[in-house]
Amino acid sequence: MVVIDAVMRHVPGLLGSDGAHERDSHADGLLEGAHYTRPAVYQGLGVPEVLQDGNHAHIERWRRQEALRRTWNHRPDLLLTAPLTEDDRYYLAVLAEEMAAR
Repeated sequence: MVVIDAVMRHVPGLLGSDGAHERDSHADGLLEGAHYTRPAVYQGLGVPEVLQDGNHAHIERWRRQEALRRTWNHRPDLLLTAPLTEDDRYYLAVLAEEMAAR
């Protein structure tokens, strides 16, 4: 099943046109960020405000930054080969400063 899934993901159009599969872990060289669902608060833990405001540009930026943060924390080796934008590099510099301040 795993092999079939891995091979079928390369068939153009098979997974639809929404592009969600392109944000899977490792698809762009990074780990995925956290996922949230309803309710907005569950057992005292809340969904980040940016995910509730409806601004899709802010949500996409937050998801990218969350993926960078998780990759930094769990698999920093992936950052050596991941295609990074200037914004990504700036965010990673901010993360490095935060870590140094701790």
